[in-house]
Amino acid sequence: MQGRISLLALILLVYNGLEAKAQTYINEIMASNQVAAFDDFFESDDWVEIYHEGGVLNLAGYYLSDREDNLTKWQFPNTNPGITTITPGGHMVVWLDNDEEQGEDHANFKLSPDGEGIYLTAQDGVTIIDSIVFPPQQTDVSYGRECDGCDSWMYFDIHTIDDDNAYITPTTPLLYINEILIDNEMNLVDESFETDSWLEVYNPNTFQVNLSSYTLSNSEGLTYTLPSDAPYDLTVEAEGFLLLWLDGEPSEGGHHMGFTPSSTATDITLTGPDGLEAASYNYQSGTVDVSWGRQVDGSPESQWFNIPTPRVTNSLFVIPPGSVVINELQSANLLDTTDFTGAAEDWFEIMNTGTVPVDLGGYYVTDRLNQPTKYQFPLGVPDSTTLAPGEFVLIFADEDNSEGWNHTNFKFNSDGEALVLRSIDGFTIADSVHFGAIPLDYSWGRDSDGYGDWREFVVGTTTPEYCNVCTSSVSQVDVDSLNAYPNPVDRGEFIRINKVTEVSGITGRKVATLQPGLFNTMDFAPGTYVLRSKNGETLKLVIE
Repeated sequence: MQGRISLLALILLVYNGLEAKAQTYINEIMASNQVAAFDDFFESDDWVEIYHEGGVLNLAGYYLSDREDNLTKWQFPNTNPGITTITPGGHMVVWLDNDEEQGEDHANFKLSPDGEGIYLTAQDGVTIIDSIVFPPQQTDVSYGRECDGCDSWMYFDIHTIDDDNAYITPTTPLLYINEILIDNEMNLVDESFETDSWLEVYNPNTFQVNLSSYTLSNSEGLTYTLPSDAPYDLTVEAEGFLLLWLDGEPSEGGHHMGFTPSSTATDITLTGPDGLEAASYNYQSGTVDVSWGRQVDGSPESQWFNIPTPRVTNSLFVIPPGSVVINELQSANLLDTTDFTGAAEDWFEIMNTGTVPVDLGGYYVTDRLNQPTKYQFPLGVPDSTTLAPGEFVLIFADEDNSEGWNHTNFKFNSDGEALVLRSIDGFTIADSVHFGAIPLDYSWGRDSDGYGDWREFVVGTTTPEYCNVCTSSVSQVDVDSLNAYPNPVDRGEFIRINKVTEVSGITGRKVATLQPGLFNTMDFAPGTYVLRSKNGETLKLVIE
């Protein structure tokens, strides 16, 4: 009889395990939460919602992880069944904030908004109950099953945390098509380094707007519905701008439209998924690299812009940046460097290469080319944000800017991406770097500091907030003399100059005047040029 009872118990245990596997789901996630939802400590952190269809289920002893090769990263504690138990047909929210001290529903890891996996594992630490590998995520837009437990996933502009999953179509708000450039030859390149037609959408509202499923059409009868699965590419920030490429190449990303307008078109319209018109604009095609846009963002009057202002205000006042550069960064930090809370986070280092102090207050940094003003260093705290000549400052890219001015609202993609530093105008580039996958606890930095080529610094040789190669410091570069770096340079690459400079061809014909800072050589044909500063210094520049 004892053997029969044991066998029955074993059968019930296996059955209950299969039931849990079949009826317990990762139901909804948010991998970048700024203002969408708050925990009991009034903090907005990543979260995951678990849905259970069966009987009462206590998840104590189960595991959550963002790594398939480490399924036991965080275990549901057995200290408070009131928090770890799901009622039939109920939901449970776990905050993925790397802050277990805040309770049994706070895990020891965060999610990457660039896309990764999340895994719910049984008490044996091996059996995966449910998992999802999710694509890049947009801030404050959740990603969940179309209905509780459904197989299909979708984005939710209005999240359903701790509630039944159901999509609510947001009411189409007022937007503006703010600027348009049809004949783009040298003005701006996209991610594929192509010069295509573009238009800019301006959002005057105090909330972000996801253009997924909106429809763009023009007077030629061309129409294109923007994809529903690309909020990462299609969200216009509050009081911000978004560039849409009119290139007929939607395979290049969500913000690339499915048609190319001709110069005969005269108007363009943006319609929301509820059928309401969001924006319309009568425009003119103009001449090469001259855009047509509203005199003031959203105003009825328009004008020509000899210097187009994509992704920034049409009332742009150019403010040249100081002599600051990105000097080093780390995108996979496990044991290398910690912030004041003891957390090992992504980081980058900014250096002042000049001879006068530079206040970073008001400068912008971003890891999104289509969102140039993603994070702004705060104004009004110069004691913290000012860099002395030759000084370094460490910035944590940890998506937690509540921890201080040197903590951004984004994290790096460990597979590689771009990092751009802009001046207070949000437009003029002070420095930028494109980097690939960097090994764990390695960094990517300049050799020599400030001006040198980029290379890997292996474990134990990273130098956050310190010179990378102290025998090759910026002092070796005469910052008082006209200089350009790198030189020679490949066409399409960026080059830095340190003074107001006239650029002339070898025949002596002036072709441009450049401000101090970083500029893209795409505007210049390959060849030899002469740079001349206001005090008569000259320097030969070779573009290959």
